[in-house]
Amino acid sequence: MKFKPLLLAAAIGSSSILGGCSLSFNDSELLRPPKTTGREAEIQKLIEDTAGGDYMLKYPTSGQYRSAIITEDLDGDKNDEAIAFYRTSGDKAKTHMLIMYNDGKRWKLSLNWETDFLDIDRVQFSDYDYDGVLEVFTGFVTFSNSLNELNIFDCDKSSHEGRRIDFKLGYNAFTTGDYDEDGASEVLSFTLKSSETEAMATLTDYDKEHLYTLSQCPMDEKVTKFENVTSGLIGGKTTGVAVDGLLESSYNTQVLYYSTDKKTLISYPNNRKKSLENPTVRTYNINSGDVDDDGYIEVPVIKEPVIKLDSTDESIAPIISWGSLNTKNNKLLDDIKCVTNFAFDYNFILPEAFSGSTVATLSSDNRTLRIYALNGNTRGGLILTLKVINVGTASGEGFSTIESFNQYSYTYKIEPDAPIEISGQTVKENFTLNQAGV
Repeated sequence: MKFKPLLLAAAIGSSSILGGCSLSFNDSELLRPPKTTGREAEIQKLIEDTAGGDYMLKYPTSGQYRSAIITEDLDGDKNDEAIAFYRTSGDKAKTHMLIMYNDGKRWKLSLNWETDFLDIDRVQFSDYDYDGVLEVFTGFVTFSNSLNELNIFDCDKSSHEGRRIDFKLGYNAFTTGDYDEDGASEVLSFTLKSSETEAMATLTDYDKEHLYTLSQCPMDEKVTKFENVTSGLIGGKTTGVAVDGLLESSYNTQVLYYSTDKKTLISYPNNRKKSLENPTVRTYNINSGDVDDDGYIEVPVIKEPVIKLDSTDESIAPIISWGSLNTKNNKLLDDIKCVTNFAFDYNFILPEAFSGSTVATLSSDNRTLRIYALNGNTRGGLILTLKVINVGTASGEGFSTIESFNQYSYTYKIEPDAPIEISGQTVKENFTLNQAGV
């Protein structure tokens, strides 16, 4: 089983679904971008001609697309269209959104849409009306309230003429996907609890005439910020969303999907039951995702065995249980268990024989992780030691190197009389160094 690198915000920073913004805007910021060549140069020339003077390219502050010029094949003809945002100088500075296409000879405008919004939160592409053309979902940062504003833009496949759909939606986070299994995409948006809004998930659909609310579901009112939103398969053929949220001093995950049988959004845990606790609450900022490349979103649950330690020079290493959602009973499955060293950013997947029968400790300097057999609420014999040393430093008797990266070597030692057997090959296969991107 290949274990993909975790998104450990404590070690490498998390990708937030909410974008920051700057209120400052002056002529000194209106710098032309560096000159480019080829296709980008042609696109840039069209932007310059359209702006007609000094301008500043704007970047989406969150999401997958964060370039000044975003290219995507919107109409499926194997030729990319281009999207760009810029601001001009003057007393009435405006933000312009351009959609551009190439007619085989040169780049032309499909759309030049002008708005008072200062910043772009994110851009996403999806076909909500199932016409073979990807719509451009653009979220703009607003300052009038706590919500950003989602707008949708479309282009005619024949004429290439662009237009803004008569639709706008306030959100704190959003994503798209085919959640009702009808072959077309829907918008799933989320709002936080505030004086103006309820903590709510809203599924917006299209019926060939207009966009409308298909279903709504309460969200956790204690969440103050959405850290990450991941859309994908969550069980069987069901497409859903895992929402990682920030609480006052901790994090949690909520999973949502649309039941085609019950015709409603369903959440895990069930947020309609106020007393239901969320087992995903954790102090570590770890994002959900498909960590083992099986095609399904896994959700992290932190488990810290309660045992008595004899020394203050060590601490219990948390066990992360990664589980996918069983939509039949709305419960998380235990798919993968691993111990994580946050300080040195690596994971060790626990073999099946270790699951529920071992406990791991970390030294005070976090360089040494030891895995012991677990006897009730006490630790038994030592099984395995993982040690991080500086490159060129002796690892110690009995230690072998797993791999080296930058200034560190990652080594291991299996106890000869270990109460649970494990091979060196298994140690290497189950070790994942996030920094190296392996």
